[in-house]
Amino acid sequence: MHLGCVFRMVEYKITGFSKLPKLESLSVINCPKLTKLDCSSTKTLIELEVSNLEELNCSNTSIEELSLNLCPNIKKLICLNNKKLSKLDLSYCSNLVFLDCTGSKLTSVDLSYCESIKVVKPSDLIITRKKEKIRNILLVGHTGGGKFTLANVLSDTNNFKESPYAISQTKNLKKIDFKWNAKNFRIVDTIGVGYTNLSTKTTLFKIAEGILLMPEGMNHVLYVIDGRFTGDDISTFNMIRDSIFKSGILDFVTIIRTKFSNFRNNGECEMDMKKMREENELIAEIINSCNGVIHVDNPPINIFEDDDDYDYEDRILVNKNAQKKSRKKVLDYLEEKNMDEHFKSENWDVLCNKIVEYKRNNNLQELEIDPDIFKLSEEACLIL
Repeated sequence: MHLGCVFRMVEYKITGFSKLPKLESLSVINCPKLTKLDCSSTKTLIELEVSNLEELNCSNTSIEELSLNLCPNIKKLICLNNKKLSKLDLSYCSNLVFLDCTGSKLTSVDLSYCESIKVVKPSDLIITRKKEKIRNILLVGHTGGGKFTLANVLSDTNNFKESPYAISQTKNLKKIDFKWNAKNFRIVDTIGVGYTNLSTKTTLFKIAEGILLMPEGMNHVLYVIDGRFTGDDISTFNMIRDSIFKSGILDFVTIIRTKFSNFRNNGECEMDMKKMREENELIAEIINSCNGVIHVDNPPINIFEDDDDYDYEDRILVNKNAQKKSRKKVLDYLEEKNMDEHFKSENWDVLCNKIVEYKRNNNLQELEIDPDIFKLSEEACLIL
C-alpha cells in the first residue's frame, strides 16, 4: 500500500492498520501534515517506508530492516517485539529523544548523530556514538549498468544483490562501511533508474534517501554506465542532477565505465573517452563537466559450470583478478580526489520540494496512489 503526495490530507495522526490482515508493505512518503503513524500489531507487515514523521509505533510487526532517515524531526520511536528486526538506521535522526526496540533481534544501534536521545531500551543494547572520519561514496545510474557489482567489488563483499537481467533486483538502497589503506569508506548504493515498478518520482525520493544516509556529506558520486553512453544514461544523469543536486556537485562526480576489458591500458582508456566525446555533444558536455571517466571491468565470478566446462576454475580466477585490479584502480583514484572535502546536500524538505518541482516542470507521470488507502473506513483506519 502506498500513501504519498496526498496534499489534501490535513490530519496529524493515522492508526488502525492492524485491521488490514494481509498488509505486507506500507509506504507513507511526502505527507507533510502527517506527523504520527501507528502501524503496530500489523503482523504481516514486512516493509515500511516513512517520511516527515515525529512519532512512529511499528511494534509487533514482521519488519526486518527499518530506515528513518527521511524523518529528521522524529522524536519518538517504538518498535517493541519486532522479532525479525535486525537493521535500524537512524543516521539522520538528530532530534530523536525516545527509542524502545525491546524484543527485537537488534544487539546494537548507532546513535552517533542522535544528539538529543535521552531514553534507550532495552538497557543492554550496545550503543555506538563514535563519529569516525569517513569518505562517502554514492552510486547512481541506470538499472543494469553494473552498480551492484561495482559496490561488491569496491567493498570486497557480496552484500549487494546482483542480477544477470536488465531489471532491478531491489527497490531499497543499501550501505556498507569498509577500509582501504587504513582509511574508512562508506558506499551507498541507490536503486537503479528505470526497469522497476517504481515511478520516476518514487525513484528520486529513494535516491534522496541515500544522500541522507551520509550526514557528513559526500566525497564522491560515481555515475555508473554499462559500455558507451546511451540516451537513457544521458537522460538519467541530467534528471538526477537537475532534480536533486545543487550547484557544485559536478566537482564530486566521476563516471565509471564498466565492462571495458582493456581498462589497464591507459592509451585505450583515453581513446575510448575521445570516442565518447566525439559521438555526441551532450555526452561531451557531461564528461567535461565531471571529474572524468574511470574504466573498469568486473566480470562475474558467480558463473554456472557447464558439464563440459573444463576451464571453469581458470575463468573464475581470471575474473577475480580483473575485479581486484578494478578495485585498486578506483579506490586509489578516490583516495587522492576530494580527500577532505565533503559535498553537503540540502535537508529532506528541500530535496522533497525540488523533486516535486522537477516533476511538475517536466510533466512527469503523476505518482499513482493505491486506491485502497481511500477505502479505509473508520473501523479500519482511524484518522485523528
